[in-house]
Amino acid sequence: MRTTLPGTDYHDPAVFELDREAIFFRSWICVGRTEDLLEAGQWITVDVVGESVLIARGEDDVLRAFYNVCRHRGSRLCDGASGRVRSAFSCPYHAWSYTLDGRLRGTPNVDRTEVVREDHSLWPVHVDTWNGFVFVNLDRGTPASLRSELAKSDGVLDLERFDIAALRRGFRTTHEVQANWKILVSNYNECLHCPTVHPELVDLVPAFRSGSVFEEGRGDGGVSLADGRNSVADEPDTKLLPIPGMTGEAATSYYGALVFPAMFLDVSGCEAIASMIQPTGPTSSRIVTDYLFHPDSVSSEDFDPGPVVRFNELVAQQDNAVCERAQKGVMSRAFVHGVYPEKDAEVYEFDLRYRQLRDAVDAAPRC
Repeated sequence: MRTTLPGTDYHDPAVFELDREAIFFRSWICVGRTEDLLEAGQWITVDVVGESVLIARGEDDVLRAFYNVCRHRGSRLCDGASGRVRSAFSCPYHAWSYTLDGRLRGTPNVDRTEVVREDHSLWPVHVDTWNGFVFVNLDRGTPASLRSELAKSDGVLDLERFDIAALRRGFRTTHEVQANWKILVSNYNECLHCPTVHPELVDLVPAFRSGSVFEEGRGDGGVSLADGRNSVADEPDTKLLPIPGMTGEAATSYYGALVFPAMFLDVSGCEAIASMIQPTGPTSSRIVTDYLFHPDSVSSEDFDPGPVVRFNELVAQQDNAVCERAQKGVMSRAFVHGVYPEKDAEVYEFDLRYRQLRDAVDAAPRC
């Protein structure tokens, strides 16, 4: 019988620090949508397991990312989640300023001969986009391309047949969950819990009633919605426009994929739902969820995301509750490890990838 990770992997502070370095500082992490950074000077800040990252659109239309840290004495550069500047960022501490491409521009009351400005640009962070999503990578070296890493996650690139890049955010929610990030991922990757925890969901997605995340006889990774519905919602007719590219069987189906290490991307006929897990400690996580719809739906005067949001928030609350229950259990001295039956295969595959990356860093020589 295949076993789970050791119980301590879900709560030990030393393991969490290793997860930060081995997983979150060396992987492509989804942090938002390009729709928040369309014009020159627009910026957002995001937290990547304790590191604040500043992402901005330059005057040359290029998207760049930096550590949100002034090069003078380490002050936090930008406050808040988003904003826009005309041409430069100014540090609130000593007013050192930086152009949108990160170059040090001004050092008030400090002579040019004292600081070589060309040597003190903002520290860069790798950034790339896919399907309208913004990803950053804090690797100190040169990481593998975003696309090559996405290809390692089953089903992710298959979602390119739907024009998710064209969608717009219609709603956003944030949940604070008292559970390790890996427990949240494991819960997403299996449906053995669905008949017990999600009675409403298995009524809408009958394939989940068997505890499987797949539908027998389908090779596209999708599962059929009940009654020919075109949306994962608490009403049969949401009056939402279909996602571009949704035709035939796909239009009445649901597709889900884990974007390693910690993003869930769920797509059905009229919406895409992106959930980004932000670990906040060894036993706590924040989940930021963007509900994405056809741009014409979002701009319509009678746009109503309520049926979609209500249903999926119900499912999320159910998931969060059992994940917090699991967190309490794995912290018991009795829990050395659990077991994975056949329908936990996706969870086991995640553990294998996680272990490989973590062990590679743990075994690396220390300088």
